Amino acid sequence: MTDPNRELAEHFNRRLRDVVLLLRRVSADQPVTSQQASVLGSLEGGPRRMTELADEQGVRLPTMTALVNRLERDGLAARGRDASDARVVTVEITPAGAAQLHATRERRTEALAERIAALDEEQRAAIAAALPALDRLFDPS
Repeated sequence: MTDPNRELAEHFNRRLRDVVLLLRRVSADQPVTSQQASVLGSLEGGPRRMTELADEQGVRLPTMTALVNRLERDGLAARGRDASDARVVTVEITPAGAAQLHATRERRTEALAERIAALDEEQRAAIAAALPALDRLFDPS
């Protein structure tokens, strides 16, 4: 007997991969990688601990350190210290980092908008109708 939830998850996983690959291709010529843009997006809400960033991004702390080193070198992020515990290293987005994140998002949004525009009204409505379910699916709470 086939599990319909598993089938849906497998199909969704394949489409999600397609979306990720499309967004990577669209931003391939940008000054930051997709992973660096993702880290910058994580910093939009304010300074974050390195360990939190690593956990959120699904990488180990040495990998996150290397990513932050490159972002810091390029002036897109800056390290700091936690006011309550000076041993804790935090990272925050710089104005240049925010501008780069905005440019990357604009390029990705434009690529998606072009593809969405090629759909018929019913297909666009189906995507719009799915968004609340996707919000719930990915809500961490």
